[in-house]
Amino acid sequence: MLKLQESSLDKALIHIEKFGDTDIFPVPFEFQAIRQFWETDIRPFIREINMLEWELRSFRRMLTPKHKYGFRISTQLDPIDSIIFTALVYEVGADLERARMDMTKNISFSSRFAPDDSSGRLYDPDYNWKAFQDYCEHLANSEEYEYVLVADIADFFPRIYSHPLEQALASATTKVSHVKSIRRCLGQLNGSVSYGIPVGQSGARLLAELVLDDVDRGLYAEGIKHCRFVDDFRIFCKSEREALQALTILANLLFENHGLTLQQHKTRVLKMNDFRTVVLNTEDKREFESLQEQFHDIIETLGLSNPYEEIEYSDLDEETQAEIDRMNLEEILQQHIEDSNESNDIDITLVRFILKRLTQIGNPVSVDLLIENIDKLYPVFKDVMKYFQSVNANTQTKHRIGEQLLELLNDSLIGHLDYNKMWILNTFTQDNQWNNEEKFAVLFNEPYDEYSQRKLILALGRSRQAFWFRSKRRSISQMNPWMRRAFLAAASCLPGDQAEHWYRSLPGLDSLDKVVTKWALQNRF
Repeated sequence: MLKLQESSLDKALIHIEKFGDTDIFPVPFEFQAIRQFWETDIRPFIREINMLEWELRSFRRMLTPKHKYGFRISTQLDPIDSIIFTALVYEVGADLERARMDMTKNISFSSRFAPDDSSGRLYDPDYNWKAFQDYCEHLANSEEYEYVLVADIADFFPRIYSHPLEQALASATTKVSHVKSIRRCLGQLNGSVSYGIPVGQSGARLLAELVLDDVDRGLYAEGIKHCRFVDDFRIFCKSEREALQALTILANLLFENHGLTLQQHKTRVLKMNDFRTVVLNTEDKREFESLQEQFHDIIETLGLSNPYEEIEYSDLDEETQAEIDRMNLEEILQQHIEDSNESNDIDITLVRFILKRLTQIGNPVSVDLLIENIDKLYPVFKDVMKYFQSVNANTQTKHRIGEQLLELLNDSLIGHLDYNKMWILNTFTQDNQWNNEEKFAVLFNEPYDEYSQRKLILALGRSRQAFWFRSKRRSISQMNPWMRRAFLAAASCLPGDQAEHWYRSLPGLDSLDKVVTKWALQNRF
């Protein structure tokens, strides 16, 4: 028998509240209900689960954009399962980290397990993409190497085979029951196939890193100078011949150990000057690094522990406001978008960074620019929507934004993808400041996916359209768990004690359903 520790569950919930249950989907509203009834209802419920008999609740999968013409299947676990999975990783994380090649060797720069209980952070913030780029630049400037092999694994997370992962877990930790529980979870997610770990789950990143550790060790044992960020390899060589030899060793290690292959179109051998120009020192990347440094200085000045913590611009002193203004984020974004075209796509890293900073500040100045160029921003649409949902704008502006967003559902390239529709409709689920309430019931009858319909249910509740809920109450038994919970929460808009009486009449509600109804009555839509 294995039961998770209270402290691990507490840390898992804090992590999800700070960083999300995934880095892909909007955070489910259920976590608000879970937090309110954590100590009385949900944590005791999870504590009673024997992890060796853990049955996954209803999870969701969706096609999500990876870049302009690439997609991946991403997974969102049920909120309770997301807490459990994260807590499991917490309890074995230190063992898995110790089993990896030591940080000081500067090989793997991704997901180094170093949890911080106060912030909910899982991984060391000093090991990130920028640190990876900086180390590559250090090697490039050492004058020791003439060529660089750049290589990426094809479909990494979805193609990780179960057996090598299980063997790596068993070798890394003596917590046999935890390994069995993780294996049980992945087995239920993958069904009849024996490969894949969930894309988007924070805890899954540490599992992926453990898988590649033997590849890192194999390259290191061959005397090959390399570093890696997730599935992105850089190998530094003194000759082109040496680079091609390293490529065969890398390809063989990946295939023989894990059945993985390299992306042909992303694998190349570059002369050092070309590597500096193409990979390290493009104009956009120099601008990006400059912005990063400037904003990092501001974050330090403000004493914020989380670099993505929301900043209330109006609360800043005049000097700090002036520093942010001097960064000209909006001007840089506008110039970059204008310079991009069909043959010259946006720099995703740069645009995403600027959008995240604009989101922190909440200034609506870039709204029109983004709406007018929305099709160019396809690869960063989630970040665009987070910015829209954060803007500190007046009522008239928010009404206009709401109308323009709904027009995107059918009148843009963006609107063809269910994932993008979900993010658009998510705007209307938090409050009713965005107007357009008369359109929600009509949209619900459109042939939308269940993700979008769930958002529309929440939007109908926020706009207090009680008539719609009265007419649909009998259909709740036909809804999947995600839709059902949204309906239960949003139906709290029913006037008087109608919602409470209806909740009491419902048979077969599970633990999370019941907590959602209790929370909804105390936080009515």
